Amino acid sequence: MYRIPFIASIFLLIVVSSFTAFAQDRYFARTYQSITLPKGVKDFEVWNTWRTGRNYFYRRLDQRIELEIGLTDKLQTALYLNASHIASASYIDVNGGIADTASSGIESESEFSFSSEWKWRLSSADANAVGLALYGELTCSPAETELEGKIILDKRTEKNILALNLVGEMEWKAQVVHGKKESEKEILFETDAAYMHMLKSNFGLGLELRNNNVMVESEWEHSALFGGPSLFFSGNKYFIILNVLPQLTNLKKSDKAPGSLDLNEYEKLEVRLLLGFGL
Repeated sequence: MYRIPFIASIFLLIVVSSFTAFAQDRYFARTYQSITLPKGVKDFEVWNTWRTGRNYFYRRLDQRIELEIGLTDKLQTALYLNASHIASASYIDVNGGIADTASSGIESESEFSFSSEWKWRLSSADANAVGLALYGELTCSPAETELEGKIILDKRTEKNILALNLVGEMEWKAQVVHGKKESEKEILFETDAAYMHMLKSNFGLGLELRNNNVMVESEWEHSALFGGPSLFFSGNKYFIILNVLPQLTNLKKSDKAPGSLDLNEYEKLEVRLLLGFGL
């Protein structure tokens, strides 16, 4: 189930390499920069994010197909088609492994949604001391609505790139419990930080850090720190970004997450591959 979309992403990379125009607005897999596409320029991106490792059996593949468009030299918008494929089990044995397939309750499900993104660059990381941009994203699905905002700060020198994102998100989830429709609101706070050293003009190695926090009904329930390496490479008509992001520590130990890692709300490991093409 998971191989087909990945192979399709590679195929798209080969096909669109014949395009002559190319532009990009990012060097990191998770941390955004203040860069915006020039007016009229379009960018096509394919995301694949693999997540694994909870207190029970859990595998997840998140995918996004994105079309970015530069509306002006300082304002860009984007549309996303999102898909999540999840396999999980509600039961594990005393050794932490899957019991037997018949009794473990392994279930598979897929979720789909649409997103609209807007990014407005207020200052440039090259022309000014610090680049600054504001970002907003709305995601809608049959059972969930998300509204996300970011304050994006970044700075670039000849060989080094630094970026910081302050992120706030609200989620409204609808579910049926005992035949009654109920809704739940979650507030998420996230801080993303990234550094990359450009070994060549088209090749860089870096590090990304992420702190995730979840509040449910005004109660702070979860906080975890993630961190791992990122790789950036670009050709004349495409770019590739790879990030490996393990969970480093649980910052909010509680009855729901008592261990050194929070493996109830988050995964032990995430890997993201992002392919971008100029249109």
